[in-house]
Amino acid sequence: MKRFKRLPILFQWLISILFLGVLIIIMSWWIEQVSENKIWVLLIFIMVPLIQFLITPLFTVLNWYTYYAPMVVTFGNNKRVIDLHNGTSFDYLLEMSKVKRGIPWKKKMLSFYLKALYNIIEDIETQKLSDTIIVRGSSYFLSERSVKKMGFRIKETSFAEKLNITLNYLDLIWMYSLTNGRLTFPNLSNISTVNITGAELVKKKDKIGQLLDRLNQA
Repeated sequence: MKRFKRLPILFQWLISILFLGVLIIIMSWWIEQVSENKIWVLLIFIMVPLIQFLITPLFTVLNWYTYYAPMVVTFGNNKRVIDLHNGTSFDYLLEMSKVKRGIPWKKKMLSFYLKALYNIIEDIETQKLSDTIIVRGSSYFLSERSVKKMGFRIKETSFAEKLNITLNYLDLIWMYSLTNGRLTFPNLSNISTVNITGAELVKKKDKIGQLLDRLNQA
């Protein structure tokens, strides 16, 4: 998202309004089709990723999306919980379009996630965030072994989170495929939720910093 934020604010707003207009047209068409035939509801698996793509510029300009790294975002400005998510397909288009699929893609994504955690730690250290804050995310962006090493606790993903992930399954397919260098269908049953307190995360600063340096030097 850095590339988008570097644009003059006028261009950011023009792109946001243009995308919003396209979204309104598509949504109006879809709602009309659903009202005539409920079979069109099945398009929701295409509509959800499309909505997220088209709404990303507006939410970014309005600061409803907070980016802790170019591909790691949280919605809103919650001071009690930071719920980390992958960037949208709009972010991928801007930040990952020139990255080779497979191992280079995986390393780049991992470096973004580690950078996000490192930036959160620095915000806690400078008291921009409380050390009682809870940092959460879904484990598909890091292996279970990695999250345990960094002190995260693993728990079962809630129904609401599973539903959200399911609706974004098309995005997950191409993201996983680029990460693995081949067509890959992610197993949703293997996805769990991880969390850690701000105070615990700060204690892992050196380890996260070392991992980040290692990735950047590779």
